[in-house]
Amino acid sequence: LFNIAAVAGTAALVLGYNWGDLEYREWPWPIRLIFLAALLVTAWNLIATVARRSTEDIYLSNWYTMGALLWTCVIAIVAVLPWYQVGLGQVAISGYYMHNAVGMWFTPLALGVFYYAIPKILSRPIYSYALGVFAFWTNLCFYPLLGAHHFLFSPLPWWLQTTAIVFSVAMLVPVWGGSANYLLTMRGRYRDMTHAYPLGFIFVGVIGYLVGSSQGTLEAFRSLQALWHFNNFTIGHSHLTMYGFVNFAIWGGIYALLPLATKKTAGRVGIALHFWTALVGSFIYVISLSIGGTVQGLDWTQGKPFIQSVVDMQPYYVWRGVGGLLMFVSHIVFAWNVWRMVWGET
Repeated sequence: LFNIAAVAGTAALVLGYNWGDLEYREWPWPIRLIFLAALLVTAWNLIATVARRSTEDIYLSNWYTMGALLWTCVIAIVAVLPWYQVGLGQVAISGYYMHNAVGMWFTPLALGVFYYAIPKILSRPIYSYALGVFAFWTNLCFYPLLGAHHFLFSPLPWWLQTTAIVFSVAMLVPVWGGSANYLLTMRGRYRDMTHAYPLGFIFVGVIGYLVGSSQGTLEAFRSLQALWHFNNFTIGHSHLTMYGFVNFAIWGGIYALLPLATKKTAGRVGIALHFWTALVGSFIYVISLSIGGTVQGLDWTQGKPFIQSVVDMQPYYVWRGVGGLLMFVSHIVFAWNVWRMVWGET
């Protein structure tokens, strides 16, 4: 069902069929219902599996994975309710949907990978189970109310925008708590990254989560959003979180766990090439757009002509191209590595 929704949704957009210009909600509603059905089936399968466990405790990775599926079911249902799709209600729900699609779907899934893969790679337990559960519930309490910070200075009620800012600051609690849990688990084993690249991917993902999420809190303040919103700084931020955090978490999990299932490895050279091209490329990409976006924002706040901000962005666009090219190469290498881990020689 996930693949049917992905293929059908992509084909619909290519052919010009969409459900308006709402961010992350462009698929026609029947296709999004297929995606919702896939979520429900997957959630039921996972919950039924956990319910049949032989131990009393539920491990942290299961908490986060089940939470991601159940939360996303709620988000998907709210997104298709017709009475929210007009006027300011549509704006508020767009903020709720697009932000929680990141924070209540991708984020808990990636954090679940951390909680499973880090102890597996290091052969040691997570630093604190209680801290992991604390971060889980505080993430649930604070994150759903952040969406309105994408619409500061908009016609949305001022109190709703302020609430989003307050809860954006509160998100430092689960972000710093969770990041500390991962880093303390890896304490004393950082040298292992020189010969264990799966751990290196996950370490970069943890740093991406910590820095990117903390940066998101800063961007929620009105004073800084006036400078950074609607320019390339936001694009750099989104790549820091979705690429530097989520992608590296997924890659680390795949390199750590897939060889255990197939008894095949991609080889040290292939994994190293993927790691360094992705890391250097994303670093160049994020830094260039962050600096360039700040220059853009300063041009706008100083009242300069818009074309001046375009001219000032030129060298940063060049560096973005360099970083993007390295990232693209890393994806080709990753595809080759997966082929070797699945169909290559044992």
